[in-house]
Amino acid sequence: MPLAPKIDETDKAIIRLLQQDGRRSYTDIANELGLSPSNIQQRVRRLMDANLLTIRAVTDPVALGVLITATVAVKVDTTRIRQAAAEMADLPEVGYVAICTGPYDVLIEVACEDQAHLLRFLADKLGQIEGVHSTEVFVYLQIVKNNYVWGLPP
Repeated sequence: MPLAPKIDETDKAIIRLLQQDGRRSYTDIANELGLSPSNIQQRVRRLMDANLLTIRAVTDPVALGVLITATVAVKVDTTRIRQAAAEMADLPEVGYVAICTGPYDVLIEVACEDQAHLLRFLADKLGQIEGVHSTEVFVYLQIVKNNYVWGLPP
């Protein structure tokens, strides 16, 4: 497995600026950091090629008709944790999967149109994955913060 490229303070500054506004131009970033736009473009491409940076749209699920969002904590057979997590990641309702420590083995974040959809997901999809023992569902009543800014302290 190749090592991830080292990132320097300039890379971190670029990432912070793109976290604030993923549509910001390379010229604007270059002007703020005192570099050339081509240098910014090369750095962003290197970060993206190394899977250290991805630019995505963050949406309001309710505005898109997704009325149920939840975290589902899952207990899985120890010998099937990786396989089960990979199968969960393939489900279209699942946007986030983490293998974790504690009383649960896997945490997933799901988005469903309504309660009936959530029930179908739990019973017909998640419950059919080999090794899944039990689940605990935490339905979100209100999303207070949704910026997905990870990895770089302010």
